[in-house]
Amino acid sequence: MLRITLIGLAVVVASGLVLVVVGVLLPATTRSEREALLRAPVPTVFATVTDVADQARWRSDVERVQVAENGLTWRETTGSGVEIAFRLIESRPNEAYVIEYESPQGFKGRWTGHFVSVGDATRLTMTETVTIASPIGRVIGRLVAPPGAHMERYLADLQAALEA
Repeated sequence: MLRITLIGLAVVVASGLVLVVVGVLLPATTRSEREALLRAPVPTVFATVTDVADQARWRSDVERVQVAENGLTWRETTGSGVEIAFRLIESRPNEAYVIEYESPQGFKGRWTGHFVSVGDATRLTMTETVTIASPIGRVIGRLVAPPGAHMERYLADLQAALEA
């Protein structure tokens, strides 16, 4: 019985070490870019993206948004109950929108959107840089939410909201 317990303990310790080593080898910061041609004019797309108070209505991953009185910071609560703090860095109407965010789950990042008119449509180019300090968090982050996955969901939700 003791031998089985020691073998089990060794497997758990070895697995933990592998997780840490893999995490140390992964870069702490990732950068992803996505681009979409949205079937709506730039002012409509820009207004939808920048109206953070309304995002819980159309984003499938956001349960609630609480905007501070200054309008420059806000908190989004995800469907799983995690609160993420956001702050506005730059807003150039109908051109660019830049925000930063930080989660109590150990990640932080910057999201940039560039808006370009293409006839009656909008080309939205999004860039997201995410930093995860913890090596174990990096491994979990890559498994649960690979770089770019969040932006793909955001774009799908945004297109659906614009068509509604």
